[in-house]
Amino acid sequence: MNTEEYIDTLPKKAARLRADGTYTVLPMMHHGKLDANRLSLISRVVADNSLPGIRITAGQQVLIDGVPADRLKSVIEALGEVGLAYKHKAQGCLGTDGCKLGQQNSRAAAERLSELLDTYDMPCKVKAGVSGCPMCCAESMARDVGLYGKKGGWTVSFGGNAGKRVRCGDILGENLSEDEAFELIAKALSFYAENAKKKERTARFVERVGLDALKSAVLTAD
Repeated sequence: MNTEEYIDTLPKKAARLRADGTYTVLPMMHHGKLDANRLSLISRVVADNSLPGIRITAGQQVLIDGVPADRLKSVIEALGEVGLAYKHKAQGCLGTDGCKLGQQNSRAAAERLSELLDTYDMPCKVKAGVSGCPMCCAESMARDVGLYGKKGGWTVSFGGNAGKRVRCGDILGENLSEDEAFELIAKALSFYAENAKKKERTARFVERVGLDALKSAVLTAD
């Protein structure tokens, strides 16, 4: 089995070839969290293999750089869990866990949202941002699915995008309980999954079908 065949057996984005012929390796993390044992293991693997070091990605991940092809398998085996923990990205800020402005538990909600996203067969990648307050440090309004907290509850947005064609997400509900927010998100995701074109992001989907159609589908009482 050659190197590329080996990479194909790994979880998503576990290892990628760089322009200089070396590889990056992504140790598995959950929403930017590492305990002491995991942190020590990553440091030891980097030191034992004389690697350049690590860097923090925009997606709250630790990335090991400069892994030679002949060390790739041994590095991955030493790390154990590699690749993305979830198929779709849900970024969460500190929220009430560590920010004085936090009004809702954004970390717990981001974990729950990641699990929800993985239950859908999406036509395209979906990014989510969960912020503990309206400051939206997790860029909630520029994500496919957005949640931000206020004292009265959660605000849900849908159809945001931070790419070349920036789009602010549309507000679907405000002052919702967590369960209410997730019920609304589930309806929006179902409507998107069932009606979007292949590789059509939520921003372009909402522009195509119209906000009225989205609201009619998700806000109509069961």
